[in-house]
Amino acid sequence: MIVFKNYFNIVKRHLGIIIMFSAISIGVSVINTSYTSTEDYVSVEPKIAVINYDESSLSNNFVDYITERAEIVEVEDNEKAIQDSLYLNKVDSILIIPDNFSANLLMGNEPNVKIKKSTQNVSEYTELLVNRYFKIVENYSKVGMTENEIINNIEKDIQNEIEVKVSSENQSDMEKLAVYYSFENYAFLSIFTFIIGTIMCIFNKETIRKRNNVSKLNPKSFSNQLFLGHMTLTLSIWAIFILISVILYKDLMFTINGLLLILNSLCFAITATSLAYLIGCLIKNENVISGIQNVISLGLSFISGCFVPIEWLDTNIINFSKIFPSYWFIQGNYDITKLSTFNYETIQPVIQNCGIILAFGIIYFSISKIIIAKKVKN
Repeated sequence: MIVFKNYFNIVKRHLGIIIMFSAISIGVSVINTSYTSTEDYVSVEPKIAVINYDESSLSNNFVDYITERAEIVEVEDNEKAIQDSLYLNKVDSILIIPDNFSANLLMGNEPNVKIKKSTQNVSEYTELLVNRYFKIVENYSKVGMTENEIINNIEKDIQNEIEVKVSSENQSDMEKLAVYYSFENYAFLSIFTFIIGTIMCIFNKETIRKRNNVSKLNPKSFSNQLFLGHMTLTLSIWAIFILISVILYKDLMFTINGLLLILNSLCFAITATSLAYLIGCLIKNENVISGIQNVISLGLSFISGCFVPIEWLDTNIINFSKIFPSYWFIQGNYDITKLSTFNYETIQPVIQNCGIILAFGIIYFSISKIIIAKKVKN
């Protein structure tokens, strides 16, 4: 395990950089979370705009249901007007009801209602309203009610409903937790790209490579020990970030939400390591690592919703960001912190999201192995 031992001798020489990046990332995360205000109990009435493409009886009933619980705001049906309304906080959320909404909902399929949200905390209440309506329809459908019977019963519910005051304190803390974990995107990409890239360049120096070629060390063993060192470094840094989150949010981290955040974070840490390993296989000059590190960490953080809320980004940018694991990691964090019920249906999307993140890692690792095999052959 001589390669593994030498690996951490190199890590020791760069320990200051690792600590600096970690401290900056944790500090920025904590500072960002401090801007989320908490209130004890508030009456929630968000400003919502509704764009209804279905115009069926059930979709109109859905709009009526939202109208009774929110302040409805008119917004033009075009992308610029929608983005401006969210950016200027004229609305907290915008609901876009697609064609076949009622048919899909009554058949138990995903209704595919799009929710575009501003940065206001109250915007999260919109999703609670939407999910609650879907649950009501689902329950009425299960007992064999027709569409008209479902609509009539929901209208009665609207008339008889008692005003409810919603606690925002726990949700606000969950938002802080999502911000903290989402900043791991920048931290992991920055730290792993720099450290792993630097170590790969050192081991790939011509003098060291020639020495390894004449030694008894098998190229496969060399590669495996090197990747083992990468993973050990990854898990060590990842554990520090998890420990900090437990210290800051002890009550929330020992919940199902907290455990799912840890799982999501671990999957991304492994994938970020695979990406850094691939970059290390491609570069030969140690001087270019800093530039690549900034492009990767800052670029993916900006287009994936880490630095800029995803609702503010152009649709084309969002679609482009989906070809990178950062998008799935960050959106997974926010989806996890919004969960309030836990069963197979609610947790399955989280597990699928983790699988997508790991799939990126497998792809990066496989490409790295192909590159290494070609180098050994040459």
